[in-house]
Amino acid sequence: MNQTSKLIIYHYVRPIKNSKYPKIKGIELEGFVKQLEYFKNNFNFITSGDFLNCIYADKILPQHSILLTFDDGLKDHYLHVFPILKKLKIYGMFFPSAQAIEDNHVLDVHKIHFVLAQTDNKKKIIDDIFYLINEYRDQYNLNTTKSYYDSLAVPNRFDDKDTIFIKRILQHGLPRNLRSMIVNSLFKEFVTNDEKSFAKDLYLSYEEIHEMREYGMYFGSHGYSHEWLGTISPSELNFEIEESRKFYSRINGNNDHMIMCYPYGSYSAEVIQKLKESEYKVGLTIEVGDAVLNKLNAFTLKRYDTNDFQQ
Repeated sequence: MNQTSKLIIYHYVRPIKNSKYPKIKGIELEGFVKQLEYFKNNFNFITSGDFLNCIYADKILPQHSILLTFDDGLKDHYLHVFPILKKLKIYGMFFPSAQAIEDNHVLDVHKIHFVLAQTDNKKKIIDDIFYLINEYRDQYNLNTTKSYYDSLAVPNRFDDKDTIFIKRILQHGLPRNLRSMIVNSLFKEFVTNDEKSFAKDLYLSYEEIHEMREYGMYFGSHGYSHEWLGTISPSELNFEIEESRKFYSRINGNNDHMIMCYPYGSYSAEVIQKLKESEYKVGLTIEVGDAVLNKLNAFTLKRYDTNDFQQ
């Protein structure tokens, strides 16, 4: 019998309107509380153990089951989410990227978010990107700026075409060294020069992870440096998964029950095969829909975004 559950994706959960970054895209804390009240009235919360046992031990779940997932290992999840979950006795799954925690390094994905949150002048950001593409065209054998824009500026349900272009060109559209250099330049221009302090304020610490784990929260994998796993080279993929596996072991004390939450939702047949070889049990996507909980679908489980439900 195929059982299903709703898995919900969260990233930034904070009091946004009155914060230093009021334009960051996330869920207001008051909206999060209201959403949990709605879920409690309409669904049955399950734990990570229930979830895994359903897939691998045929555990029967209650009807209308729901499980909360929190990506990126953000400090928000300790400061704002954890106290509420404790109060309501709700257990969630958390997926930090190793490099952010281990090195006090602000991941490119978040540097881009905060650059976009600090300015409405997307044309200035795009002009800066185009200038550097032209500067490094010969060195990296780059395409024209128009060809990059035409192929990547495709709006989705959350972002307009300029925003999605900035994200995609800096997430995977250029060679890794070049895009990291551009992201760092933009981050220093629009946000801060003090990356270490920013990272400490943005991400969970080992101590906070330990406290949350002791209470029963699940911590899984979200890559090492939050790369698009489905697009990188085999050697890069091996590195991302192996370092993710090591980090999982460090925070959990074992390699049991490993779940990979794909950064950006990016995966491939090669990624799934490598995860299986590395003893991962589950892979979570950002494809929208109910998660069908069986071994056949274990590495392509769908999730809903928080914005798919009332707040």
